[in-house]
Amino acid sequence: MYLNSNDIVLFSGDSITDGNRGRKMDCNHIMGHGYQFILAAKAAYENYERRPKFINKGYSGATTANLLETWQEDVIDNAPTVLSILVGTNDGLFGFLNGLSLKEVEDTYEKNLVKMIELTRYALPHTKIIVCEPFYFPLSKDDLSYRYTPHIECEVDYGRPDRDETQEAMDYKSAAIQLTRAAAKRVAESSADVFVPLYDKFSEKIAGSKTEYFMWDGTHPSIAGHMLIANEWEKAVEKSNNF
Repeated sequence: MYLNSNDIVLFSGDSITDGNRGRKMDCNHIMGHGYQFILAAKAAYENYERRPKFINKGYSGATTANLLETWQEDVIDNAPTVLSILVGTNDGLFGFLNGLSLKEVEDTYEKNLVKMIELTRYALPHTKIIVCEPFYFPLSKDDLSYRYTPHIECEVDYGRPDRDETQEAMDYKSAAIQLTRAAAKRVAESSADVFVPLYDKFSEKIAGSKTEYFMWDGTHPSIAGHMLIANEWEKAVEKSNNF
C-alpha cells in the first residue's frame, strides 16, 4: 500500500487488535502483536522515505459500544487518513452474559458500526474506512489445549477462563457471529471503502488443519491466524478501487 508523509493508519478494535500493546511510549510494544503489527511493519518499511504513521487503538474486551464511548479521542482526534475496524466477537459474548436476544445483538452491533462510520465521515470526510469481518470458532472444553497451536508451551499456563465455557454460551456466540459478520458486510458495502472477508478464509484453513492452529482459543488468532488476517486485509485493499 502506497502511503504519503501525511498518512496516518489507525487500527480500531478489541483484543485481537489490542495485541497486548503498550500504553507507554515504548516503541518495543506500542503496536502490540498481531495482524496490525504485520501490516504496519510492512507498510512502514515500504514507505520509509515518506515516513507515514501508525496507531493501535485496540482494547481488550471491547464491544462496539465501548469503542464508540472513546471514538472522539481515539479516532477523530488522531485524524487518521486510513481507518481499519475489526470488532464484533465481544458483542456476542456480552449479549449472552446480559441476556440479550440475538436480534438485539445484531441491531446494536449494526447501529454502532454505522455510527462509527458516520462520525468519522462527518469529521474526516477524506478518510478511507476499512471494515473487517468478525469471526468466532467454538472450541469445546476437551478441545482446548495447546497441542495444536504453532507455539511452544510457555513456563506458566495462561489459566484460560474459557476452558469452562458452556455449550449454551458457545452456541449463542456462534449464532451471534453469523449475524454480526453479515451486518459488518452490509455496513461496509453501503458506507465504508473496503470490506475484508475473514470468516470463510478461516473456515477453509481450519478444515485443512486444526482450529487451534489458527485460533488458539476459538476467539483469538494464533500467529498463523494473524498472518491470515494481514494477508486478507492487504488483498482486499489492493482489489479496491477506493485506494
